[in-house]
Amino acid sequence: MATVPVHGGDWSAPVKIAKKRRIWLKAAAALAVGGAAAWGFWGGEPVAETGAVNSAVTHAAALSDKLEGQEAIKACRQMLAIANERMAGVKSLSAVFQKQERIDDKLQPLNVMDVKVRREPLGIYMQWRAPDVGQQVIWLEGAHDGKMLVSPAGWKRKVMPMVKLAPDDDMAKAVSRRPVTNIGIWNFANRVAALFEEELLKDPNVKVTITKGHEISGRPCTLASFEHPKPSKVVLFKQVQLFFDDQLQTPIACEHHRWSNTEGTESHLEESYLYKDLVLNVPVNDADFDHANPALKFGVK
Repeated sequence: MATVPVHGGDWSAPVKIAKKRRIWLKAAAALAVGGAAAWGFWGGEPVAETGAVNSAVTHAAALSDKLEGQEAIKACRQMLAIANERMAGVKSLSAVFQKQERIDDKLQPLNVMDVKVRREPLGIYMQWRAPDVGQQVIWLEGAHDGKMLVSPAGWKRKVMPMVKLAPDDDMAKAVSRRPVTNIGIWNFANRVAALFEEELLKDPNVKVTITKGHEISGRPCTLASFEHPKPSKVVLFKQVQLFFDDQLQTPIACEHHRWSNTEGTESHLEESYLYKDLVLNVPVNDADFDHANPALKFGVK
């Protein structure tokens, strides 16, 4: 680096200070966004495979309400077709979104957040209940240079009240398998339909069952379960569970367990998602996705 000596000094010093400040800010931003992931890196409590789904199911299905094999496949395909047709008309939602994901072979903590989403133009507001209580995220189509605004939780907010981060930034990818812009029950229904056709039915040995009589958040649900008896080159999953809300006629939960070894003696939770207390077509306006809206207290120390 070229320098300009003045009285034996070095004009590069302010540049070095600025560089150090950028490094510190980047580290602070990583800590603010990473939160629980950073805690795990520094040796926090081991992450438990709680999942987002099983703890929310409050009623087991009766065996008499069971479909298997081709009957179950046909019924599941029909439910997914109805769901995608219904979701085409959904303009907004509110829910308690729960997720637990494995990223780079490391299981992340269970995340629980209140979400509000507008479909067009896309607007997203999220506030965490766990593990980083109070963390907030806003993403608004056509605003903030395409970046999401992150207001960290607790003491991290005092260090850095707000962070601007691209949805596909490495720091965002370190704590989420998919960009925030993928959220929305319409996208979830599409992904589940693609998973069903492109992976779950690949192997003819897959065991498919459908049972009714389950409940999540007090609402009746239907469970479509896919089980693979052993690892193969065709599929990697051990079990995938899809829960359909009978009233809303859409999938609201998906939990995926994968084989950990080729012998088929060990498995692990790969990803788990749940839209709990889902309400469709809720009233929304621009203020719901405006970080300057005083009602949101976004970035307030």
